[in-house]
Amino acid sequence: MKLQIILLALLCIINCERDEKFEIPPVKEKVIAFTLSHTQGSILTWKLKGERAIERGDTIIIYKVEINFFGDDGEITSILTADSGYVLNKTNDLKALGNIQVESMDSTILWTDELNWIEKEQKIITQEIVKYKKGDKLYRGKGMEADPDLKHIIIKEKFYGEGEFE
Repeated sequence: MKLQIILLALLCIINCERDEKFEIPPVKEKVIAFTLSHTQGSILTWKLKGERAIERGDTIIIYKVEINFFGDDGEITSILTADSGYVLNKTNDLKALGNIQVESMDSTILWTDELNWIEKEQKIITQEIVKYKKGDKLYRGKGMEADPDLKHIIIKEKFYGEGEFE
């Protein structure tokens, strides 16, 4: 009798699971071709573009990120691209994630997998492995701090390079 009750309960559970289908509701709103600009006074400091974006609380998650950094003269100083990233609305700090490349207008190129823009300090930083190319010289290290135009790059640890250090 106990065996029959257990089998009956199992059959009920199996049938109940088949009848109840869990479905994720479709997204009601989708933001595509997302653009966000930031200024200090009347000076444009950066402009972020994304293929699409989702807003969650005070954070905007962006996919296929491109950020143009601007100098005081209004000209682009560098361009950052990444797979994704997010912006904190309260601080305007940015985090870029995955396949990051930053290329300055003087052809310095930096690569890493995670990078932060700290708005208050006007710096890009990471604790991850980085490599960058300046001219025909290639440098690598772990942890980095730089200005957005890549004129001043500080590697925090495990620094080594090919070519003469400038």
